[in-house]
Amino acid sequence: MNLLLRPLNDLTDPTWSVIILLCCGLAFTLYCVIYILRLSFKELEEDGQVRKQGQEGQHETKSGQRNSEES
Repeated sequence: MNLLLRPLNDLTDPTWSVIILLCCGLAFTLYCVIYILRLSFKELEEDGQVRKQGQEGQHETKSGQRNSEES
């Protein structure tokens, strides 16, 4: 038990387990933020493609209506 809970020899030494735990937490948080940003950019690109397809479909129907009205 002395190996697990031994006191620090020098009180100014950093507690490395806490530093390592904080670094792991920051790395995981950074991963989550990057994942969410990638998802949002992917959704924006898909939304833009859907809007472009919708606008192309509207232009085709309008030109088709014009052709039928002219003849």
